[in-house]
Amino acid sequence: MLKKYLSNTAGNISLMFAVTSGVLILGIAAALDITGASGQQNKMQSMADAAALAAVTSGETNQAKIREFVEASLGANNTGDLVYDWEIIITDDSVTVNVNSIYDTKMMGFVGKNKMPVGAISEAKFPEEIPINIALVLDRTGSMDGANMSSLKAASAVLVDQFAKYDADTRVAVVPFADYVNVGLSRRGENWLSVPPDESIDVPARECYMYQPRSCTQRETRSRDTTSDGVTTATTYEHCTAYENTGPEVEYCPSAYTREIRWNGCIGSRSGLYNRTAAYRGQQIPGVLEATCGEEVLTLTDDMTAVKAKISSLSASGNTYIPVGLINGWRMLDADRPFQSLSNKEEKRKRALVLMTDGKNTLSLSDPYLDGKHTGEKEQEANALTSELCENIKAADIDVWTVAYNFDDENSKNMLKNCASSTSQFFDASDQSALTAAFEKIGKSLFVARLSR
Repeated sequence: MLKKYLSNTAGNISLMFAVTSGVLILGIAAALDITGASGQQNKMQSMADAAALAAVTSGETNQAKIREFVEASLGANNTGDLVYDWEIIITDDSVTVNVNSIYDTKMMGFVGKNKMPVGAISEAKFPEEIPINIALVLDRTGSMDGANMSSLKAASAVLVDQFAKYDADTRVAVVPFADYVNVGLSRRGENWLSVPPDESIDVPARECYMYQPRSCTQRETRSRDTTSDGVTTATTYEHCTAYENTGPEVEYCPSAYTREIRWNGCIGSRSGLYNRTAAYRGQQIPGVLEATCGEEVLTLTDDMTAVKAKISSLSASGNTYIPVGLINGWRMLDADRPFQSLSNKEEKRKRALVLMTDGKNTLSLSDPYLDGKHTGEKEQEANALTSELCENIKAADIDVWTVAYNFDDENSKNMLKNCASSTSQFFDASDQSALTAAFEKIGKSLFVARLSR
């Protein structure tokens, strides 16, 4: 009888099932709540990271102001409406943000654990005083005339003010571009530059002829589309439809004159592989006669007043050829000729290029190649060269930022997005406030703050 009882395991199995089932349910409940608490902690960590970075990139030194930046950032990033408390620790070189909250358990309340404390901590270093050289490559084409140019000047002032906030050794160059880039008449004799001699052509007098003076007696308003730098606008004008003679015929004799062909400081592009690198490599850069190219470049300087003055002086004219802006911005950040800034060789010096344009490429190299001129109209060819230059500049360890301003061409925007060192370094600005915000963010980000933990 005893032997039979001992051999009956049915009850044992039921007991074991009851025990293990309870443990299993408790384990599942714990896992679910731990997962939920972990998700809440991840959100809080993102909040803490963003707040710490906001604090150290604010440019503020007043602790009360820094606290305001942290509080505002935490509130803006609290997308889950978490109830939390926070504290901040500010030292000479860092800001630490602690965020704490309570996670309300969903399952573990059955075993008496209704709440779990959750916390996140983030420390960010104030921007390091890393020396930096920056080339501002700015579109000054005809489509920038009016409001676009005014917006560029206002936004650029904010950007330059950002540079001035930091104690780092900061040097800035300005490269205005359109069809060509102006390196200045004073550089004509430089050995890296090839400029044809100026010419004076005597144009002889023409034969005299008779013409009838007359005036317009009737006009009508007409409209037409005009295209400048790839932008077509509708314009109206007064067209004369009837005339009357105002006197007898008059003899006119065109006089002889001298046509002056001068170099105005404009440079074009080298041929072949030389047009894909900033390095001099013994191949001269061609000067282009008769071309106009706006304001002269400003080489690297730590005089931010001079930088703002140069940008403020910009005028709008010409068509868009982005490669000539890019390659000369790169040259500003190269130690070789033509601009030879030896600071670009310093091991710890950071280099950055900021490109801003308001339109697509409307010019390309002359075909066949002719003295470095940009009179072609092959957009795809110009875009391909733009993209290749962007990759080469980034390969030279230069940080690239790009801004598309107030235009709609998606192919060109994608080209600029791919040109930037990362997608977060491309900005699509549709108005002055967006352009200012983009430049302000670039200015802060160039002096990189980093998370320590």
